[in-house]
Amino acid sequence: MSLWSKLTGGQPASTPSTGRTAKERARREREIRRIDAGTANWLRRGGRGPRTER
Repeated sequence: MSLWSKLTGGQPASTPSTGRTAKERARREREIRRIDAGTANWLRRGGRGPRTER
């Protein structure tokens, strides 16, 4: 249980896999991999956005 949960009397945070079906976990994993690949490509290009410097 986290400190905030203890202080506020809330329930402990659930684990990422709790309450998700295998299909939902697979979809989320694909989504995260796609985002990570986009971030890696962005960093390879120097981390710049589409705007040009003035």
